[in-house]
Amino acid sequence: MISEQVVNGLVTGSVYAIVAVGMTMIFGVLRAINFAHGEYYMLGTFGAWFAIDYLGFGYPASIVVGVIVTVAIALVVGWLVMQKMVGAPAEAGVLATLGVALILQNGVILVFGGGYKFFAGGYIEPVTILGFTLAQQRILILVVCILVFVGLELLVTYSRWGKAMRAVSQNIECCDVVGIDVKRVVLTTFLLGSGLAALSGVLTAPVNVSVYGGMGELITFKTLPIIIMGGLGNVRGTLIAAMILGIAESLVATYVGLQFRDTVGFATLILMLMWRPHGLFSAQARF
Repeated sequence: MISEQVVNGLVTGSVYAIVAVGMTMIFGVLRAINFAHGEYYMLGTFGAWFAIDYLGFGYPASIVVGVIVTVAIALVVGWLVMQKMVGAPAEAGVLATLGVALILQNGVILVFGGGYKFFAGGYIEPVTILGFTLAQQRILILVVCILVFVGLELLVTYSRWGKAMRAVSQNIECCDVVGIDVKRVVLTTFLLGSGLAALSGVLTAPVNVSVYGGMGELITFKTLPIIIMGGLGNVRGTLIAAMILGIAESLVATYVGLQFRDTVGFATLILMLMWRPHGLFSAQARF
């Protein structure tokens, strides 16, 4: 049924949305796309897998471990790389984040090997709600996505840090003049975005069943059409674009062929660059 595929697409879109919102927030304050963003998704997944398989933690505790480990690594990257990108040309950001992506990806492969690992955690029992049967993990993903975006809306709108982040996204030079610590705002935004990517990875791992060293690369390239479609830096547009892509992938996989699923995002990216390079939604409405 189409309705079932739409629901599955919403779950997939929720995963993409949690990852992509971090990337779009980082773009908002740096004006640069973080090509290593998918690697933090991977790090969160591997952190949780290690906590379950080697430390004997339960799944809830492994979520915390995965996010904390990722944020700790992101803190180092933020100090060494991301803060140096403030005011730097966009080309420098591309090269720097691509280099970080290669280091993180190959570092994980070096430590844990390049093979697939079974992820043992999660809630895979089916539940029927309103005639739809979904695994508990998929419902959890939907709920967390809603909570994340509601929390971000409140944080960005009402908190002092959120107002500073919006100011930096609009004019870095004026922020320097009035005394806003731009590098600190960039670092905290980067840590938040990386933590959300890790959270998405840990939530998705029980659905994907396996984890491997190159899993972040595909996520990075799937989030690119989402942030472009949503309007570069537009958080609300990112949520809508992620849901559109998730539903489109689900329908294509069901009615066209599973092998064409991953082409949907790239086809969307090409079409968006040809038709509306600035996206369906205004980039001026950041945050």
